[in-house]
Amino acid sequence: MTALFALDPASLMTLALLVWIFSGIACGLLAGTAKLSSLISGAGSMLACVAVIIAAVQMVNRGVPVTLTLPVLPYRASFSPLNALLLGAMSVTALFSSLYACAWLANARPRHRARTGLLCNLLLAALTAAAISANAAELILMMEMAALCAYFMIVQADDAKSRRAGLNQFLSGRLGTLCLILAFALLHHTSGSLDFEVLRHTLFTPGIKSLAFLLALAGFGLYAGIIPLHAWVPQSHSSAPAHAAALFSSALMKIGIIGIVKVGLDLLGAPPLWWGLMVLLLAILTAFIGGLYALMEHDIRRLLAYHTLENVGIILLGVGGAMVGVALNLPLLASLALLAGLFHLFNHGLFKTALFLGAGEIEMQTGIKDMEKLGGIARLMPWTAVAMLIALMSMSALPPLNGFASEWLLYQSLFQLSAGPVFITRLLGPLLAVGLALTGALALMCIAKVFGVTFLGTPRSQAAADATPAPLAMTLSSVMLALLCVIFGIASPWIIPHFAAVASSVLNAPVLQAAGHGAAFSTTSAVSAPMIAILLLGMPLLPWIIAAVLRGSRLPNRSRGDAWACGYGHSADMVVTATGFAQPLRVMFAPLYRLRQHMTPAPLVAALHRGWLGIFCRRLALIELAVLLVVAFA
Repeated sequence: MTALFALDPASLMTLALLVWIFSGIACGLLAGTAKLSSLISGAGSMLACVAVIIAAVQMVNRGVPVTLTLPVLPYRASFSPLNALLLGAMSVTALFSSLYACAWLANARPRHRARTGLLCNLLLAALTAAAISANAAELILMMEMAALCAYFMIVQADDAKSRRAGLNQFLSGRLGTLCLILAFALLHHTSGSLDFEVLRHTLFTPGIKSLAFLLALAGFGLYAGIIPLHAWVPQSHSSAPAHAAALFSSALMKIGIIGIVKVGLDLLGAPPLWWGLMVLLLAILTAFIGGLYALMEHDIRRLLAYHTLENVGIILLGVGGAMVGVALNLPLLASLALLAGLFHLFNHGLFKTALFLGAGEIEMQTGIKDMEKLGGIARLMPWTAVAMLIALMSMSALPPLNGFASEWLLYQSLFQLSAGPVFITRLLGPLLAVGLALTGALALMCIAKVFGVTFLGTPRSQAAADATPAPLAMTLSSVMLALLCVIFGIASPWIIPHFAAVASSVLNAPVLQAAGHGAAFSTTSAVSAPMIAILLLGMPLLPWIIAAVLRGSRLPNRSRGDAWACGYGHSADMVVTATGFAQPLRVMFAPLYRLRQHMTPAPLVAALHRGWLGIFCRRLALIELAVLLVVAFA
């Protein structure tokens, strides 16, 4: 392992890509031997993730973009701080997803083991290659390959639900690719090249720039799941294996967000004001609607998928704020907003992967995804319960966790937006801050719903009552991610300057370094950053200390006995249900939930759900994936 630190980024990336590809192929060939194939796939993927993390740290420390050629790829690779951040965010979460996969693959059927082991590793290789691409054609090719790998993992259950989810994802992915092809074709018509370096130095007319941006926003937005382009997200996350769903949320969808950052802030020069305003409005719509729909879900993985949409909106609030700051020449606004968006992009990967892996542990031990049939499993799966509670608290931006740190920066940027020089920013700033606060309130309600209905109370099914702790590799993966949520929250004063350096490289604004140090954690504060960290760590422990002090005098006075006259014992029917918990909001926001009551589909729409179209798309996807593999690695 120490030999990895001596390698340069190009060698590390080459090693990672080769390990992902060959370990995936080996898992497919050895699928009949459960332990060996799962170990090769999982351990190989973990080794590749460690190599990418080391390369990402080296790239961030170097701070200067470099373009190199990798022996394993037939095109040039770009090593920049922004690419390094994306690689780090994907690889840290993929590391623990791969650890989880070691146990999942060992218990899967041979056919599913072969397919998932190969496709997961190929997905990570394609996303890594997409992250370092220096050319639009290479980026689209690798994103298309990643989307096809995701499609085959979604449909592998081969039931009606997974086929419908796969068809939805397949059609959405092809539409997104078409939009990206049209966007970069417009830019190629003017610049004569698809290289990002050439595009950065080409002067485009305002009309070409705006049309290309709108097409790119639609294309990358389909990958990122921006509402109303989100239809594929909930179904896909519920149908794929849990660790694959975690990769969709923490890696595949993040490629779409970084694509918007590249086009809106890097490749096309300074954006006009209306670009940023449009992204801000789409962002708050995505965040609020995602949180609102999450509350109505009973399938725990669909609920988490809707919360991924919410966090995509939160990240895009930072991206949109940065675009507005650049358009109005407000460097502090641009710096804070982009810093907040990039930091939350990383943090979201940590807590959302922990939640998906925890949900996968519950599903594996009970066979249930419906929260209405769970309950009382905190006593049976204590470590899973603790990990999911910490991750849920981070998702709701509660201190001292990492979600709080990044959302606090975002609030700071919205306050800067409120002080802007034009009326529209002074109007939108407070409204967006209120919208973000409402989104946070919805997330808090989801904590109570998910944890209370799933882990507390009395089991509402025999499967929940018979639950046992998940395998060690699965439990360790979610617990370690929860621990990282705590570390990145408490250590955020020391971590944020590194993210500020990445944002500085995107905007070419040295003021970002000062903003990263001083905006949220002022160096002139009377309270030191270590003291703040100690207080943030100690305050959540205060209730436990009080309970321990009072426990000695109160517990001896408690007694148990039969129900008193006219009383009755506790039963599972007394526990609040997920439906009952969310019912007040369903009534309050009824117009948003009743999007349609009657629908008479046209023949073409009805045909989308017929069997022949799904079979046709699956064969087409297989042919396309084979062609892309030949083109990419031949």
